[in-house]
Amino acid sequence: PAADAVVQVEWTETAGENQVRVQRPVSVGQNIRQEGEDIQKGQVILHSGRELRAAELGVLASLGRKSVNVYQVPRVAFIATGNELLEVDQPLEPGKIRNSNSYTVCALIKEIGAHPVDLGIARDSRDELRNKILQGLGSDALVTTGGVSVGNYDLVQTVMKEIGIEIKLWKVNIKPGMPFLFGMYESTPVFGLPGNPVSTVVTFLKFVKPALRKMMGVSPPEAGFRLRAELAHDLKKTDGKRHFIRGILESQDGKFTVRTTGSQSSGVLSSLVKANCLIVVPEHVGTLKKGDSAEVELL
Repeated sequence: PAADAVVQVEWTETAGENQVRVQRPVSVGQNIRQEGEDIQKGQVILHSGRELRAAELGVLASLGRKSVNVYQVPRVAFIATGNELLEVDQPLEPGKIRNSNSYTVCALIKEIGAHPVDLGIARDSRDELRNKILQGLGSDALVTTGGVSVGNYDLVQTVMKEIGIEIKLWKVNIKPGMPFLFGMYESTPVFGLPGNPVSTVVTFLKFVKPALRKMMGVSPPEAGFRLRAELAHDLKKTDGKRHFIRGILESQDGKFTVRTTGSQSSGVLSSLVKANCLIVVPEHVGTLKKGDSAEVELL
């Protein structure tokens, strides 16, 4: 009862019957965990909008909280569009590509903790698009890929308007991903992503992910983690768009350096496999030289 310190057993040795020799100096209060040193009475531990990760769940358990109120996980419907799409197990044909976007987007939805509802492929016909979109509007959010540009078979925006979806914006000043579309159907957000695979991923990360996280109660919806790194080579762009360039970030001699993954074509999906970041080049910047500092957003 009168003890005022605790000594680790490995700092001691037996010195005889009922005797212990302490091998190091001991101070008062050493290794004693005081009442309330972790959480004080009346202290707010978790505010509304906090994501429940492993640490948060552990704290709740330590407080005896068997359950807490949380936001509902949104169901996010997804439709890939295009006559050119084949299922992944179908043999390739001239003028066709396999439907990679469904797998990429569904994985991105799962990564943020939402529930994907894959509605498959909608061909480039008004009736098929209408049926699929109406089906998707039964979920908490709808994401489509392809069909939002200005080609003869880009029918998605037209069909959305016919259904009654209010188009809030179309086209954003970025590369890749310019023909991004956003609309609302009553309380359901609708995101029309470009069909090129890399454009699909970039617009999902920049626009869909923050919106879904907001719907999930994360407050504020966090931006990607950013830092600055030294360019390993020159970068040049000739338009006034904001570019998100796939990059490889490395640490060398205590400093960060970054280089591109090579081709930045929005159809080169394998470039995202190599990338661990996006190099952000603002609208007003044209050329960046080797050794310049560049903004980097971690993937």
